[in-house]
Amino acid sequence: MNKTYRLSALWTMCLMLLGSVLLTACLSEDDVDTNQYKGGVNLNVFGPSPVARGGVLRFLGSGLDKVTGVEIPGCDVISDIEVISANEIRITVPQTAEPGLVTLKTANGAIVTKTKLTYTEPIGLDKVTPASVKPGTELAIDGEYLNLIKEVIFADNVVVLQEDFVSQSRKQIKLVVPFEAQSGKIIISDGAEIPNWIYSDDELDVILPSVEAPLDLSAKKPGDEIVVKGTNLDLATVVKMPNGDEVEFVYANTAEAGETLTFTLPDNASDGAVVMIPASGVEVAIATIGMALPEKVVATPAEELRGGDIITLTGVNMELVTTVTFPGVAEAVEPVSKNATEVKVEMPAAAISGELLLNTASGTSVPVAIVTQKPEFMGFASDAVSLGSDVTIKGKNLDLVAKVIYTGGAEVEVTPASATELTVEMPTTGSESGVLTLVMANGETVETGELTINAPEFCYIPVLPGADEELKGGEVLSLKVENADKLQGVKVNDKDVQYILTANADLLVNVPQMAGKGSKVTLVSSNGSIDYFIDFIPATEIENVVMDEMRDLGNWAGEGDGGAFRLYKKDLTDAGFAPGAKLRFYVKIYGDTQIQVNNANWGQYTVLEGMSENAKMIELDVTQDLYDEIMNTNDGWSDTGFVIQGKGCIVNRVSVWYKISLETTVWKGSLDMANWKVNHEMRPNTMFVDGGLEAGMTLRLYFDVYEADNKVKWFDGHWGALSGGAELVPDNGVITIPVDDDLATKLTTLIDWGYAFIVQGTGCTLTKVTIE
Repeated sequence: MNKTYRLSALWTMCLMLLGSVLLTACLSEDDVDTNQYKGGVNLNVFGPSPVARGGVLRFLGSGLDKVTGVEIPGCDVISDIEVISANEIRITVPQTAEPGLVTLKTANGAIVTKTKLTYTEPIGLDKVTPASVKPGTELAIDGEYLNLIKEVIFADNVVVLQEDFVSQSRKQIKLVVPFEAQSGKIIISDGAEIPNWIYSDDELDVILPSVEAPLDLSAKKPGDEIVVKGTNLDLATVVKMPNGDEVEFVYANTAEAGETLTFTLPDNASDGAVVMIPASGVEVAIATIGMALPEKVVATPAEELRGGDIITLTGVNMELVTTVTFPGVAEAVEPVSKNATEVKVEMPAAAISGELLLNTASGTSVPVAIVTQKPEFMGFASDAVSLGSDVTIKGKNLDLVAKVIYTGGAEVEVTPASATELTVEMPTTGSESGVLTLVMANGETVETGELTINAPEFCYIPVLPGADEELKGGEVLSLKVENADKLQGVKVNDKDVQYILTANADLLVNVPQMAGKGSKVTLVSSNGSIDYFIDFIPATEIENVVMDEMRDLGNWAGEGDGGAFRLYKKDLTDAGFAPGAKLRFYVKIYGDTQIQVNNANWGQYTVLEGMSENAKMIELDVTQDLYDEIMNTNDGWSDTGFVIQGKGCIVNRVSVWYKISLETTVWKGSLDMANWKVNHEMRPNTMFVDGGLEAGMTLRLYFDVYEADNKVKWFDGHWGALSGGAELVPDNGVITIPVDDDLATKLTTLIDWGYAFIVQGTGCTLTKVTIE
């Protein structure tokens, strides 16, 4: 029989309350609010009426949880009230009850029904047999007036309707117990609008499948066949493992073995209880798993381990090992080989000392201690060195060192050439006397003995500018130095630069305009030199003066009159005159202004005019045509490039302005998008790391466009959509993408797939990727 869920007739009646005139109620005290729209205590309906003595009487309304007692004629005040909610309470009608009005008592007064309560012929429930019943078998209910019963309700609201009874008479009902029924009291109901519910005195025991005791499956392995013996096992519909997975099972009942359930332990079986579940949903434990694990495990070797070493792990149940997790390494490693007694695994370079874990399919792991090989410090070639000098360390296993950290915080990456000797550069900043920390590739560290670092005898900078200072190319860098009398020169990126050394040992350095991040600044002394690496912001906008005389163009005044003037080719070239640059005229306008731009032979190229009287500067774009005309025209006797004349203004300075692009190419090639048919995986995966990509930069993708319909989409290495997943369209063959923090992180986080990003599209060919 299927489990039937249905609203009781009581709740069906509730939906009809406001339209019903079956029953009404009133208050006998003025201070008790009976208006259901205002809250307070209110009785809307009660029933059933007639009701069976011994049956349940229900009251519906609002604020009924405040009722303290119920009076029925012929009975003492009933205080044993079942509060369902503020909107419903229930009582059991005593056998002495007589017809009459019912009174609900509250702290503030009483509510008296307007309708008398009446009684039915006494439906009685005398006994239920058998007291313990198996689902699917017959149950007999004996009593009085059972011919009036329309439904029988088992625990968990499992309903058997009258039409499904096996038989029914005034004295007895017989029915089949539903498989969904649970143990508990049963209810017989007359099925009225507000039905009479009569409970059995005792709970009915609904038989469940059972075992004498749950099996102990300790030391069992995945794939083992498990046989469970018990009674009523045919009721089981599901066998569920501790992790919630259901497994297939077979039920059998033989004369030799009795009732059995047979199933196979799955690969992912974990510790806990295995349960069988009948149709009622009640879980019954049939076994407890304590899964077999690798035991008596010994690692060889277990100490002085290096990345790439093969570790042999021997023991019992070793075939259960699926992967090995090394300390310090998040990703588990597959064994090189395994059998029932032995597992071989290669140690990752990033592994550290600690406990490696032998992982099993059940989710349980067995720890095994390992110790990595460590560098061993034996001494320095010299315990005292000058600041900026190389430091030589002697010892054992020094080839394991990847980085050295000085006291003071300076860090130096190293590539050891020997296991017994290591030479380390010394930064001039962040290097102080004290121990050195040798850092292995896996992050483990070893400290050296004390190293004394003496101030150098040559000119040096004791304190470099702070990281928060903004130093710009093209400006003067001011530094405090020691041993200033030894200084003979200053270089930036190996090129001599101008400097001034003041009497107060202030060193003023003329920084080249294009000095950038990590520029090498070298102080050259009579007894040595020292290098510093300083970050500058390049001056990408350059302006060089080619003429700074004041010339009044007047009304086409000539050269001899202080009007017209010449700009010479060498001065222009030295100032950066080239296509893409601008020629700037700084002016004072006092009338109708024209500036005539001529070549060396007075051939007019253009006239600059129409400027505002407030204009301070006039620009002329240097095109390829202008450049060619100026540089290729000769007057036969001078180096003249331009002849400038005009009227209405004074020119006091002429300069060449240009912008230097810092655009860096990180990839170049030819990849056809092929109408969305190719997913181009861009390599190397370090292209943006190597190029120094960071937030605030601009990324550009260059394309040769060969179809009108040209579009591109790009993704990170895990197919995460970039640029919001939008289709990008090259603008004159270029897609320009601002780099924010999120994009910078995605493009510079190395992934294990081996490429930096993925690009696809149509109608174009990718030729170059740059950052600036």
